[in-house]
This record gives sequence, structure tokens and C-alpha cells, in this order.
Amino acid sequence: MSHTAVAAHAPRERWTLEQAHITYRAPIERYLSRMCGSPDLAEELAQETFLRAVVGWLAFRHECSVASWLFRIARNTYLSYLRRPRATRIDTDEFLAIPDTSAHSDPVQRLDAGERRGVIQLALAQLPEKQRTILLLRDDEGLAYAEIAEVLGISLAAVKVNLFRARHAFRAAYQAFDCDGVEATTL
Repeated sequence: MSHTAVAAHAPRERWTLEQAHITYRAPIERYLSRMCGSPDLAEELAQETFLRAVVGWLAFRHECSVASWLFRIARNTYLSYLRRPRATRIDTDEFLAIPDTSAHSDPVQRLDAGERRGVIQLALAQLPEKQRTILLLRDDEGLAYAEIAEVLGISLAAVKVNLFRARHAFRAAYQAFDCDGVEATTL
């Protein structure tokens, strides 16, 4: 889902918490799934994100877009998770187990699509957290550069530079993996 239509709402337009939850629950969960590599963990982190949003809703001044506010909470929730003692870094085995939701009826096409998704997830896992966040927020979630800058608390120029670097690093990482999801340089 592209947020350009949703982002067309002026930042000062008042949203209800229910509207924000309905509109952004799936994008937040998708973003977190790509960040952590586990749909189950992403669901848990999304719940925590919206719990934090409930707590902070009255303090939210609508000076920025609801999208950038919620994605910032989601990012901070993810970073908090990583700092927990029991938290582990991205488990690349989980990436290869991503269920196939494509509409292909041909098993070979489904396998190829699943392999591609696995390699994409492995390549994403190689990126530094900030680059992965910027790449996912821009290319997966369709956030504007200004919204990404708000989420990360960085300048617009820094977003553009990091996005360029993220795309370059992603391409290099993607090409480093073969179709089996095994790093090509280790063969």
C-alpha cells in the first residue's frame, strides 16, 4: 500500500486513534516483519507499537504526519527489542521459511518466488539498521523523504544519501547470494 494518498492528509489534520490503527496496522507490521525477519515477532512488536501509541496519543500534537509518528514508534520499539538481553539478531534461517502468498498456480513459479523472497530478506539483513529502515520505508511503504526524515530524526539530505547507499548496498548483497540463499562467495 502506498501512503501517498494517506500522506496527503495535512499533518495537522486530526486523526482518531482507531483511524490510525486501521490505516497503519498492516504497514507497520509489514515494516517490522522485514526489519526482524519473523512474522510472529513482527506481530508482537506491532502490538507493542500500538500500545505505546495509545499511551502517547494524548501527547501527540499532530505536528508531523500520523504515519511518521507511528513508524518512529515502531522503529524505536524494534530497537528496544534488539537491546533486550534475550534479543537475537536476524535469524537468516527464518527468512527462507517465509510462506508463499503468491497467486502462481505453477509449483516451479511458487518455488522461484519463494527463493527470491528469501534472497531479498537475506540481502536486507546485510544492511545496517538505518539503511534497511530507510529502504523499507521508502520502497516498501511509500513514505515521502520528509516523513522518513521525521521518523529517523535526520535531515532530508541524509535520507537521500542513505537511501542511495542502501540501494547500492542492497544490490551488492542481493548479487552476493545465489538462488539457494547461500552466499555465493562461500562456494
